[in-house]
Amino acid sequence: MALIVTFLGLLAAMVFAADTPAGRFLHRALVALPARGLARISGGSVLAAVGVVATLAAVFWLIDEELAVVMTLMAPEALAYIAMFEIGTLIETLLAVTFISTTARFRQVVAMLRGLKPRARTPRTRRKQRPAPSNDDEEGAGRLAA
Repeated sequence: MALIVTFLGLLAAMVFAADTPAGRFLHRALVALPARGLARISGGSVLAAVGVVATLAAVFWLIDEELAVVMTLMAPEALAYIAMFEIGTLIETLLAVTFISTTARFRQVVAMLRGLKPRARTPRTRRKQRPAPSNDDEEGAGRLAA
């Protein structure tokens, strides 16, 4: 109870005395630093934590009480191990490399398949043929030469 009262007192001091040096210090300690720490949590870390929780839930479901106590005692160390070695970053890197290599191979396969298909040739434009000049003379071209 004393911890809750202390926290509420610090929160009230931070809100009502925001312009004082103590208020700025409390804001930095209670708001800015935790926000910066939470911003550093990556998707891989969340994925690793969800995996650990799912594994522990499966173990609890399969094995009853004895191992549940041992696993519960081990959980903080396991999560600290994951956080210490940045397993989340490794998982994200592995996923990124997998997606990039898959995309690169897919593009290469598409390019290879396009190379196998014959190209469509564009037809050449042909000159329009002029119609033969109409000759009203009955005798034909012989008279023109004279």
